Amino acid sequence: MTTGIKNTRNRTLVLLCSILIVSSANAGGSIDSITDANILKENRVPLGNINGSTGNVFKKGIFRVVLKDVYFKADTIYDGNTKVKNILNKELKLNASMFIARYGLGNGFDVRLVMPIISKKLSLTIPQNYKVAKLSNSGIGDISIIGRYSLLNQKKGDPLFLSIGAGIKVPTGKTDKKFKTPKGNLAVPQLQNGTGSVDFIIEAGATKILKNSRIDSSIVYKVAGDGDNNYKFGNILKWNIGYSYALTNAFDLQLELDGIHSSKHKQNGKKLADMGGTKIYLTPGVHYRFTKHFDVSFGYAFNVYTNLNFSKKRDRDSSIQIGGLCEKGRFITRVGYTF
Repeated sequence: MTTGIKNTRNRTLVLLCSILIVSSANAGGSIDSITDANILKENRVPLGNINGSTGNVFKKGIFRVVLKDVYFKADTIYDGNTKVKNILNKELKLNASMFIARYGLGNGFDVRLVMPIISKKLSLTIPQNYKVAKLSNSGIGDISIIGRYSLLNQKKGDPLFLSIGAGIKVPTGKTDKKFKTPKGNLAVPQLQNGTGSVDFIIEAGATKILKNSRIDSSIVYKVAGDGDNNYKFGNILKWNIGYSYALTNAFDLQLELDGIHSSKHKQNGKKLADMGGTKIYLTPGVHYRFTKHFDVSFGYAFNVYTNLNFSKKRDRDSSIQIGGLCEKGRFITRVGYTF
């Protein structure tokens, strides 16, 4: 399993390097505005990836709000990259609606705020009495604030847009809900709305505008702090690379590759054998602009690679754990408005 994770990291680096190599070609035409998908006379600029970020920074005064919704049902268990029997019939349904507000500060800087609203529903068979338990929780999650700075600007003659960013996630989500388990009423960390930790975020993004199309790539790394309930979530690496093509002035197609890797979690200072791992998704999608200010996007992220940590012993001893659970895919919806 360790070899699989290392190979995944290597593939990630190759993909991210590839986007920068491809981006060295000259652009086809000047760009007036990327963030609001303004269509030029000789170039239709599509919207960016639905599941990842871009390399551009908003101009001063540009303000955009986005509601992004992600839904999936996980009912398959993986030990490494091998499916194993779901003995307890675990099923996790998760819906995360993220409100995102982004504003251009000027001088190459912008800032964005991300506020998630989370709903989790877990059902499973309790082995002690073979009854089906249904656990649920919902509410506001942890809020993130991230600033971004432009290193390269294709509009100014550079070969591509390139930016870096840094931010912080603050513990605004509740972490004290108790769930009825075979071991009594417990605050299961994975089912809380927040982590209780302050996490630090660093990111980089690249965008290349081509004739009626664009290539976007991003990488985000989150360093987790110590959280509530004597629990520390693993550090997270996310990466993304995708291509979007404008069929018309209003309609785009996209295809992107997305990856996420989480290191092992810790409880009471000890690493957990059944949390963390790697997932990779292939995400086709469509974008539609009703006006130059208002747009809607839809996508479906197919799970094409899975390598998760799982412990049969902990699955029997702590049946409310969700380690190893995986979904076949994710439904993604994005609605945006630029002022």
